[in-house]
Amino acid sequence: MTLNKVLLCPEVVVRSRRNKKGMAMLFVLTSVVILTVIIVELNYATRVSASIAGNYRDETAAYYLARSSVNVAMLRIAIAKKAKTFEIQGFKIPSAVISLIVSLPFVFPPPPELMAITGQADDLTLGVKDMLEKIKQDTNIASVGYFDHNITSMDSKININIAALSDENAQIFKEQMKNYYAAKILTDETFAHRYPPDKFDRVINNILDWIDPDLISKNGGDENIQYNKKEPPYKVRNAPIPSLNELHMVDEVDDEFFDFLSPMISVFSSGGINVNKATAEMWKSIDNRLTDEEIKSIIERIQLQGYFLNDQDLRSWIGQNTKIPSGEFNPNKVTLAFDDENYQIEAVGHSGKVSEKIIAYVSDTYKSIMMGKMPEKPQEQTKGQTAQTSSFSRPTICYWEIK
Repeated sequence: MTLNKVLLCPEVVVRSRRNKKGMAMLFVLTSVVILTVIIVELNYATRVSASIAGNYRDETAAYYLARSSVNVAMLRIAIAKKAKTFEIQGFKIPSAVISLIVSLPFVFPPPPELMAITGQADDLTLGVKDMLEKIKQDTNIASVGYFDHNITSMDSKININIAALSDENAQIFKEQMKNYYAAKILTDETFAHRYPPDKFDRVINNILDWIDPDLISKNGGDENIQYNKKEPPYKVRNAPIPSLNELHMVDEVDDEFFDFLSPMISVFSSGGINVNKATAEMWKSIDNRLTDEEIKSIIERIQLQGYFLNDQDLRSWIGQNTKIPSGEFNPNKVTLAFDDENYQIEAVGHSGKVSEKIIAYVSDTYKSIMMGKMPEKPQEQTKGQTAQTSSFSRPTICYWEIK
């Protein structure tokens, strides 16, 4: 376009300038939008990273708080074992009091409400409150979180590994399970339809076959026949199992049957049932002639008067307070124990919104069984006798898992 034409057409110049201003405005707006998106994304990424870092910090803190809780629980167990040997001029700490050392729930740092239960917390003369406050300040644990734990006896359950060690033990276990089954179907008739007696016996035999050392099935034939048909095929263990979860591999053991059986059995318990911690179901499995009222009386007697010391002490009370003659009690000769030796620790650490749980087991029986040794039978005490412990020793964990 020549200069003359431009001079003759000034509207063209104005339109060109307006187009350039429009392009600049569009560029600025686009840049602002892009910068806004980048800032929002950076802000979101920063918040996500901070949240992840915070969660990781809380998870780490909660895990180590749970570990600390396990250590405190093991200290309580060690104190309880040592307390059994304490005696001054014939005075011994009552077994029920020793039991409280491990059975009471524990939380640290304790909330103010817990301290107030004792009355006027500020007037405590034993220095417990001051000691706890000093620990809280020295460790600064309250700023991180808190931990709690529960300790339960495993000796109120049947050790399934020991049950499969011999034909005699297996027969006693089967009789106990029959009693347990009979009590179950009284309150749950549908269970009997899903697991009629012949199927129930077959599944119990399958469990024993999985653990016992031979290859001859208690149901007849080779133990591996059914497992060779699985996809993929596998073989029975023929050795003690390290965890109850392995029973899911046993033929015909489904979730319902496992849930029915698991409250009664363990791999961490001793060779005998601790009657002082036994549940009503366990009493039925020991002697199914005991009525519900009689079992309730037994449990109340333990709670109010303390533990039975030995088999003679228990039989004497049974003969006097139930319809079963003392000499006829426990016809299946179930091995009984009267003290705790094996424990489960359920420890939880809390930090921020995160909680970590550790399940730990203290069991000399487990260690013996896994090493192929038969654990010693529980020792009974007589009146005036105290279990002997050579020294104050820290218990050791044989198995633990993070939940």
